[in-house]
Amino acid sequence: MTNTPPASTPRGFQPSTRRRNRIAAGVALAAVAIGGNALIYSNLNESEPAVQVVRDVPAGEQITSDMLRTVDVDVDSSVNVIDGDEVDSIVGSYAKVRLISGSLVTWGALQDDPLVGAGKYVVAIQVPEGALPVGLRERVPVQLVIPADRNLTDSTESVISGIVVALPRSTDTAIGEQSLSIEVAASEAATLAAANDVRVVLTDPTDEPDS
Repeated sequence: MTNTPPASTPRGFQPSTRRRNRIAAGVALAAVAIGGNALIYSNLNESEPAVQVVRDVPAGEQITSDMLRTVDVDVDSSVNVIDGDEVDSIVGSYAKVRLISGSLVTWGALQDDPLVGAGKYVVAIQVPEGALPVGLRERVPVQLVIPADRNLTDSTESVISGIVVALPRSTDTAIGEQSLSIEVAASEAATLAAANDVRVVLTDPTDEPDS
């Protein structure tokens, strides 16, 4: 009878010491990467309180506390929102543009003074493209020159002082003209609105138009 040697027990995979070190290093790097990604995503998901309007606010309306609330938002730091802890500081200011219900409030949408002062009107005038002075911006004083009508012998040039309320939204229009909103004294509004040709002159920013 022939004795058969016992079958050897199969041995599992046993990497070398050098390979085990490499595996351990790979596991450590993976753990660091996972931890770093978790930290990044946790930072991205951090919400901060910001100011939101709870109803439509027309341009020129004064801001009251019942128009506002704070909400937690996750926005990039470059977004110009107003921090929730500053909500009380904007009460009493005025909406420079229309604020839509549910939108976040930015500093650029507010101003300290009323959009239209007492005894003033806002008139929209049409000016040719390229006829606006360089450096023109909102709330700067201007002189509005209405040339004399050549068809009328008794017509004379007139000059009206005003303040820019809103600049044209587009710099290229189909009709070749741009609309510019100007605040003027109530007594000058009808004359300016009826004028077909108005030249805009940018004045010294320290000059204030007559009331």
